[in-house]
Amino acid sequence: MDYQFNFAVVWEYRWVLGQSIWITLQISLAAILLGTAMGVLLGSVRHYAARSLLAFPAWALATGYVYLFLSIPALVFMLWLYYCLPLFGINISAYYTAILALALNLSPFAAEIFRSGLANIPKGELNAAQAIGYTRLQTLALFMVPQIFRNSVPPMMNQYYTTIKLSSLASVIGVFEIVNTSQEVINQTYRTLEVYTAVALCYAVIIVPLAVLSKKYEDRVLIKRV
Repeated sequence: MDYQFNFAVVWEYRWVLGQSIWITLQISLAAILLGTAMGVLLGSVRHYAARSLLAFPAWALATGYVYLFLSIPALVFMLWLYYCLPLFGINISAYYTAILALALNLSPFAAEIFRSGLANIPKGELNAAQAIGYTRLQTLALFMVPQIFRNSVPPMMNQYYTTIKLSSLASVIGVFEIVNTSQEVINQTYRTLEVYTAVALCYAVIIVPLAVLSKKYEDRVLIKRV
């Protein structure tokens, strides 16, 4: 192979790439927080409203939302929001459009994970807690929340990794996150392989520590269950 790598050229743009990493983290974190909150709400409606005839319309709306948004790719969300929202008089920047699109993409997955976490809580524990005098609030705080957390964290972390990686799609609507910024650096340096290698390492620096922490937490949960 005759190609000679020269990462010194990329190092000259380290501050620009660093700023793009910060923007990627901002977009990803905001989308994760919003998407998770939406998922908790939708998952709760899907779990509890299914038991009541009066709440059936809420269950039907939440279920329709989940299945519809599960079927739409994140890139389509982003492009549709960016180009169609202004037609309805809603004007938001590309930055916030990316956050909203990624949150909408995450929310149905979060909803199903949270609903599954609720469904897998042992009813015997809840009945026993109420039988020995715990209030509903105490039962929620001491028994339900820890169970939901243990059941939901591992699959939710996988979705969070996906959301961080999908933040690269924000480049198509002009957000200067890692990928878009790297393209500008390539235009200046003509060092495509070096820049994209640096981009890959940037994502690894973000995701690998989260994956390690998640694995340690999952191992601790499994040990406690044994």
